[in-house]
Amino acid sequence: MSVDQAGGWLTSSHAITVLTGAGISTDSGIPDFRGPNGVWTKDPAAQRLFTLQNYLADPEVRRRAWRTRREHPAWTVMPNRAHAALVQLERAGVLRAIVTQNIDGLHQGAGSSPDRVIEVHGTIHETQCLSCGDRRPMLEILRRVDAGGSDPPCHQVAVC
Repeated sequence: MSVDQAGGWLTSSHAITVLTGAGISTDSGIPDFRGPNGVWTKDPAAQRLFTLQNYLADPEVRRRAWRTRREHPAWTVMPNRAHAALVQLERAGVLRAIVTQNIDGLHQGAGSSPDRVIEVHGTIHETQCLSCGDRRPMLEILRRVDAGGSDPPCHQVAVC
């Protein structure tokens, strides 16, 4: 399929849904997982950080996961042209939804309506306690990590 053919399909469509993954954010400076410079390619042990069973079972995995969240490039990068193109499709009234595997928030940062972005794996911008469901901004919890809380418990400790 050519770029012109794909463009023609988009402009003649009345409703589209887009699925995005790590590849859309690599031009913004966020590495993918399996590519030549991927997170798991460079550090195969990092895969353990992305499995809930490992996270729950191993305090060291949790501590490393919190450090990784603090160091994630999503805090400093900007959306790229691909994110902007999806905003244009939304404004043209054609884009109905973006289903993304990404946690970086770059779709919303580019101007996509948050109610049109479905984040399959959640977002780096928010935490949720696995016991009580309490939600907090990630930066609030990362301040606790910065202050020495290597594996901070839920704020609702009495409930959890």
